[in-house]
Amino acid sequence: MEQRPVTASQFQDLLPTPPHVSTAWKTFALHVVDAPLHMTATFADSVVGLHVAGTHRVRQNVDGRVVEGRSDPGNLTLFPSHARVTIDAKTSVPLRFMVLFVPDGFLSRVIAEHWDADPRDVEVIWQFLTRDPVVESIMTRLGVEAQNDSPSGQLYAESACEFLAEHIIHSYSSLSTPPPQSSGGLPGGRLKIVLEYIDDALSQPIALRQLAALAGVSARHFERAFRQALGVPPHAYVLGRRVATARDLLLSQRALTVEQIATQVGFSSSSHLASAFRRHTGYSPAIFRRMHFL
Repeated sequence: MEQRPVTASQFQDLLPTPPHVSTAWKTFALHVVDAPLHMTATFADSVVGLHVAGTHRVRQNVDGRVVEGRSDPGNLTLFPSHARVTIDAKTSVPLRFMVLFVPDGFLSRVIAEHWDADPRDVEVIWQFLTRDPVVESIMTRLGVEAQNDSPSGQLYAESACEFLAEHIIHSYSSLSTPPPQSSGGLPGGRLKIVLEYIDDALSQPIALRQLAALAGVSARHFERAFRQALGVPPHAYVLGRRVATARDLLLSQRALTVEQIATQVGFSSSSHLASAFRRHTGYSPAIFRRMHFL
């Protein structure tokens, strides 16, 4: 017998341990989860998941479509409502996620108010391990609000959720502008070698020509093909990986100083790390660490 769709309030019943934090702002609900996710469910709402800490392999099956990959802090997953979802995470390290439930009725109202479209004809599109600084920033701030009993007030949370809903429709729905078709990109095997090298070499200087040589193409062709494959230039990707790894170390290695973390992830100094970290997250490393261990 098919189970009924899981609501935001029922989500914690699927977890092995209670959420670290749970809160709701009228129609939106957010859970902060400190455990790997292993579940099969159909969600009543669209669900946005943000990976906060830890690194793991994850396999997802959404309505029969299966993908698998490595998830790092900052990665985003988006499930459309009423999709049949199976999640299987494999890890031996502590993890933390934020899971935000976005009701269909809220999205329908946003579509009706801001787009010339019938909400019934609009589909939210599944996203797997996407990077989105806008969603990451909003959910991080909502997480802080949730952990501190909404110090900025209900109005702030509602405004943030309203903006997030508009962003989801604009970026991850059938109303989104389709990305241009790429050509001449990197073969998947070559790209995998390059990305694994970047992760293994974050503490060292990484040169464009090194990456191009691994891919077997010229530096000029590599830069263009890399951008086509991942949507960002190589230098921006490397910087993002350094910041994401710093996030993970700030939360998982509390004995390490910010200076030590900066060295481990390839920044020239703690101030260099702080500047990049603030641009990506809106917080300094020290404040970000304190926020998550209140």
